Amino acid sequence: MSRRLGVAGLQLKKDPRDPEANLEKLERNVKRVRSLWPWVDLIFTGELYLHPYEVISYKDLAEPIPNSLTDKLGEIAAEAERWFVPGSLYERDGSRIYNTAIAINPEGEIVAKHRKLFPWRPSEGADYGEEFTVFEIPGIAEVGLAICYDLWFPEIFRTLTWMGADVVLQPSATYTPDRPAELILTQAQAIMHQCYVLNANVVSPTGGGLSIFADPEGRILQQVGTHEEVMTEVLDIDKVAWVRQNGSFGITAVWKSFRDSPLGGKFPVYEKLGEGEIMKHLGELKVQKSIREWKV
Repeated sequence: MSRRLGVAGLQLKKDPRDPEANLEKLERNVKRVRSLWPWVDLIFTGELYLHPYEVISYKDLAEPIPNSLTDKLGEIAAEAERWFVPGSLYERDGSRIYNTAIAINPEGEIVAKHRKLFPWRPSEGADYGEEFTVFEIPGIAEVGLAICYDLWFPEIFRTLTWMGADVVLQPSATYTPDRPAELILTQAQAIMHQCYVLNANVVSPTGGGLSIFADPEGRILQQVGTHEEVMTEVLDIDKVAWVRQNGSFGITAVWKSFRDSPLGGKFPVYEKLGEGEIMKHLGELKVQKSIREWKV
């Protein structure tokens, strides 16, 4: 039997000062997806969609997971009987605070938790996550999680697909002028790792939309503008296996080449990261207050 996964990515406009209104909109759209596209198995939305900003410090927003909000999100998933990745939330764990995405099953249970591996430093103050996250939709697909700036690090996608991910969901909240580059990176990660890469951005002063879905050969399945949008797609998970087995476009078997190389996965950049020539000339990771501080 062929494996197909119905997905819906919600690109929603966020009210930066009214998290209750955002939650209500999210719940309303989950119900809408179930009604209009009953074949959808999994619904996800953008990074930190449910958190306000410039109203309260992210440190004050953070709570241990599970909490009352995640309980409510579990109820939404259970009522819809769908897999649900409601963007990301600020999570407190002792003295540390993470930007964390959760995956909820159709019974309303949290089955996976991904702490953003690369917060967008120096602007984002949350702590670095340290674990890679893949969860299973039984009999259909393995789904990896990455958040926003994680997209810029191919090592994350290499690891998630090495762990078995057929699909990587990537919630984001970005409005910066590098967004065109991120659209290219989405395709590039899909091409290099032969997996679906699905991005849902938010629409707000901290998110400029332009969400994108790419297939295992990097083809754009959908790319939307800066308005609210529900992106629905049927993913052929068997295509992932076919591409990895026979090569992208029937000619480029990346994973087999990677496996068979005499390098055996031993790359100096990972074994001796701090000793690289490029590292010797990099300055401190900080915002430059004047262009005359920039070093060449």
